[in-house]
Amino acid sequence: MSLIKKIIPILIILLVMSIAWIGFSIYFQKTGVDIDPNATNYTKPISPSFNLEVLEEISTKTVDSFPVSPSEFLELNQLD
Repeated sequence: MSLIKKIIPILIILLVMSIAWIGFSIYFQKTGVDIDPNATNYTKPISPSFNLEVLEEISTKTVDSFPVSPSEFLELNQLD
């Protein structure tokens, strides 16, 4: 009788875990996300070289839009 009292909680936990495992397996199979077959039409490969003129233009716009230039900002934050 003592052996049965020790085994029953283990069997109950095993049963609950098995039911949960099966339930989650079924749930995740049903709720899987299908990838759109036309997804490759929405993407294009990145060019291995960058247009330096565009990058320089972006850099200039960035520097012009700051109220303080990045170099001045770094100088302001330096502790003496």
